[in-house]
Amino acid sequence: MSTVLQQSYTDVLRLCGCAVLAALCLTVLRGCARGGFAGAVSACLCAVLAAAAIELAVPVLSELRRVCLPFLSDKHAQVLFRAMAVGMTVQLSADTVRDLGEGGLADRVELAGRAVLLCIGLPLYEEILSMAEALLCL
Repeated sequence: MSTVLQQSYTDVLRLCGCAVLAALCLTVLRGCARGGFAGAVSACLCAVLAAAAIELAVPVLSELRRVCLPFLSDKHAQVLFRAMAVGMTVQLSADTVRDLGEGGLADRVELAGRAVLLCIGLPLYEEILSMAEALLCL
């Protein structure tokens, strides 16, 4: 395993440990305080953990790009990485919104993300259809 991926693995484990500790602290805070303070702290912690997750993804995506580029054209790699970025962003956003108690809004964020993913893939669909057309001699 490359050092970049090994370091990312270690960083993700640390991030997960921090998330579990934060959840335990929030549970205690909710039990002690009756106000909406715990919700605000939870939202802030979600934002911090999301930023850390995005920062962790950068070296992994760079390594993935390095490994995949010999096998994919630049156009295909671009579509792949855009789709991965949209998927991660949408999932992170939807989970955050759902944690804040807005499940319906989170569902709509996910629906919008799926629509964007379909649009990102359109050039590949067109390429596949043109290849099929060429093979069938239409």
